[in-house]
Amino acid sequence: MLPAPLRLAFVGQQTFFRACAWEEDSARATTTFIEFRDGRDPELLRARLHAFAPDAIVVFRPDVLPRGVLADFAVPILGFLTEPISRTTDGGAAAGHWDLEQRLKETARIDRQNVDRIVSFDPLIVPTVDRVMEVWRSLPIPVADRLYRPVRRRDPGDDGPPRMLFVGRSTVHREAFLADVKDRFDCLHVAFGIQVDELERLLDRHEITFNIHNEPYPSFENRVLLHLAAGHLVISEPLSPTHGLEPGVDFVEVTDPEALTAVAAAARADPAAFLPVRVRGRQKAELVRASRVWPALMRDLFADLKAFGTHREATAGAAAAPGALSA
Repeated sequence: MLPAPLRLAFVGQQTFFRACAWEEDSARATTTFIEFRDGRDPELLRARLHAFAPDAIVVFRPDVLPRGVLADFAVPILGFLTEPISRTTDGGAAAGHWDLEQRLKETARIDRQNVDRIVSFDPLIVPTVDRVMEVWRSLPIPVADRLYRPVRRRDPGDDGPPRMLFVGRSTVHREAFLADVKDRFDCLHVAFGIQVDELERLLDRHEITFNIHNEPYPSFENRVLLHLAAGHLVISEPLSPTHGLEPGVDFVEVTDPEALTAVAAAARADPAAFLPVRVRGRQKAELVRASRVWPALMRDLFADLKAFGTHREATAGAAAAPGALSA
């Protein structure tokens, strides 16, 4: 049983994770988002949490929390791992890409006294993460309800061809994929983090979006589901894991820059031909709607702590009692 209303605090970098949080103020739940990123004042974080008095806390990227900063908060704390790291697939060796190795070092900083359980966005990194702390669940990062849109059918009177969008920082790998599309078409590349209000406006103005991996290694980026929720046509490199998304059904898969440019050109010239893909992708995105996923996850978290306890001294001492924030 969850307290009613459940007071749930999300902690993380707003430009990345506000779009993944649950926003509600009702008899069921009251939620808040507290900005925190690596190097920020931990005492300010603590003060804001105390002022809100949550029944539970979700931390995106718990590896950025200073050691012990949440150790005395006697409420359930869930850490959500959102970054790709070196992983083992099909019994083979963990990938050794420098970017993955650096993120693995960051993940190793997780302080077990800051979180009761951790969730991973990628089931394939679980064996690697388990060396740091056992992974409790694995699921794709949810999408905030406010970002969902119906699939908009284009009318003959629509102004110009469908607009294209890529949201993500610039890397050599991404620029190689997008260079021709940027040169030939009106494609907006938002290379820096943006607040969710501006993201909403961008989603409303665009219909075709791309998902290019950060570096040339397989992963599953949360922007895929975010854009599917907005009713966009998503053109993506192969996803790993797929989280149930089917290439050619829910999104269009491409493996090289030439294929990406060809699909983008076809979608621009004949948007109606890709409408079924957009509709199916939008339907699949319902599975990660924030107001559906987070309440279920919180129920599981409270039940799991009640049944199996925790390694954290604060939560164990309070028997995971709602609202039992330490002074």
